[in-house]
Amino acid sequence: VLAASAAERRAADGRVALAVARHAAARRLLPAARVPALDETTLRLGAAVHNLLLLNHPAIEGRGAEGRQTRVAAIACELASVGAPPSAEETVARHSLLARLPEIARSDRVVHFWLGRRSFVGRRPPRRVTALPSLRKVRIDTVRRGWLREIGMPIAARPAFLALCAASPLGETEDLFRLDPPLAWSRILPVLRFPALGRQVAGRVVEAGVLRAGDVLADALFRFVSGHDPPGGAAPNSAAIAFAIRFLAHALWLDLLFGSEGAATEAGAAGAVAAAGEGGATAGLDLAVVLVAAQRISSALVWPPDVAAGSDLGRRFIDRMAGMASLVRARRSPRFDTAVAIAGLAAQSLR
Repeated sequence: VLAASAAERRAADGRVALAVARHAAARRLLPAARVPALDETTLRLGAAVHNLLLLNHPAIEGRGAEGRQTRVAAIACELASVGAPPSAEETVARHSLLARLPEIARSDRVVHFWLGRRSFVGRRPPRRVTALPSLRKVRIDTVRRGWLREIGMPIAARPAFLALCAASPLGETEDLFRLDPPLAWSRILPVLRFPALGRQVAGRVVEAGVLRAGDVLADALFRFVSGHDPPGGAAPNSAAIAFAIRFLAHALWLDLLFGSEGAATEAGAAGAVAAAGEGGATAGLDLAVVLVAAQRISSALVWPPDVAAGSDLGRRFIDRMAGMASLVRARRSPRFDTAVAIAGLAAQSLR
């Protein structure tokens, strides 16, 4: 009875600590956020992460490991398939649980001693292995490896991880430059439509560098429109495409208002053409292709109605777009015709 009572107290303390930590994370995004509930969605997402971590556990390796991984990954996928969050509050509640996934790491240890060495993957060596350190000349080498970037997951886990990304897309917007899985508009669009969160993501794009981050978002837009995003999430209809283009333009306007002067100079006509050279990648090229094409089709896709063309801000935007147009001409991007067609689809929603 005493043992059971102690276990219950520890469980209660754990729930309180989790609620406090999640509430603090949620309030950083929505100051008026309530304490996130420990509800069915929370338990499903937590269990899905647990299963994904299990796939890299040494105990699952050995004969028949592939079959075991496939079964565990399938359960994780089912658990994580809760769909896109329906509100800003739910978005933040889910993010408060999963925001620190990129920080998860595993400590691998190699114990050296006078007769050889032994490896312990994700485990602490038992005392018998490290006993009598001076006499046995024990030395422990520890390597800490990140779960997502260094260890990775088996291929069977990919559907589950994509379902987890769809369930909590804010994490994706905090890691814009990740390579796999790459950012997907189908997942982030539902979140960007919540004004409080969309503004924060736009600010993050400016902080990360509107040219580099804008290129990532523009490149993702080509994948989105061509149907190469994973199934589920937002569909690439004209309204969704228009929203994505306007979001890119909004980030550029924010960069004019709050970005560094260096970024503005880099995107100017002379600076952009000089940076282009004869080959290699050019920061801001994909962003320029999308926005210049959109401006050619309809200025409403890139120009807010409450900014006068003759204002100081308006003139700065005109100069910035002129610089981007010079860059597009200099590089002769093969994507420009595609971008014009995409902008044409987006303009259909403005009629």
